[in-house]
Amino acid sequence: MTLLNAVILGLIQGLTEFLPVSSSGHLVIGQHLLHLTEPNLAFDVVLHLGTLLAVFVYFRRELREILTALFGKGDPKWRRVALLILLATVPTGVIGVLFKDLFERLFSSPAVVACMLAVTGLLLFTADRVTKAVRPLSGVGMKDALLIGLVQGVSIIPGISRSGSTIAMGLFRRIEAKAAARFSFLLSIPAILGATVLEGKEIIGHAVGGSGLIFFTGFVTAAVSGWLAIRILMAVLARKGLTVFALYCWGVAGITFFWIV
Repeated sequence: MTLLNAVILGLIQGLTEFLPVSSSGHLVIGQHLLHLTEPNLAFDVVLHLGTLLAVFVYFRRELREILTALFGKGDPKWRRVALLILLATVPTGVIGVLFKDLFERLFSSPAVVACMLAVTGLLLFTADRVTKAVRPLSGVGMKDALLIGLVQGVSIIPGISRSGSTIAMGLFRRIEAKAAARFSFLLSIPAILGATVLEGKEIIGHAVGGSGLIFFTGFVTAAVSGWLAIRILMAVLARKGLTVFALYCWGVAGITFFWIV
């Protein structure tokens, strides 16, 4: 892998992690087009760490409120949000551990990506037509958290958008779009950290083996483009909804199926 490849994949990861179009699916397609025939899961995790930094920067006020509340000095509602995020992480972690090997094998299949992108598009298109999605972040309950965590676990399949599926489930549960997005982005923190732990040894091995600069370049590119993607999505949710992303997913699915598969 070259530095240029790292920049390209970092841009793909950063822009598609938070836009509901499946970063993992786009990485599979991007690696295929760049003729990187062996999936590099350690590099993919480093890119996810870059997008995690984007979450920390963009939602720094919310994270500060959560940390303050956990130490008993802030607004109790943020302590409740933190506990719900931990609850939602449970089904995600169980699915990730039980099906890790199966999901890793799917990362070499553009055909699976094409099919799952079509599914993501259907989810977004349907969720965009939910009426009375007006519940605020403070109205998220335990059942909501478990269902959102469940679909986040399934979104490990390349082509199923993590942000898209969790935001869609929030809308299906009548949670307001921007509140669903905030919960989705905050929920990505333990999910990405968990993936980092699972692939930690391989990441260190690549860094020691001379790929450190390539990994760092991908990390920084993903962080900057990820921060931009969050801003774009929050603005789009406030004005237009998710249909435009559904159409995009269907378009990429069609191109992938007929051109690459």
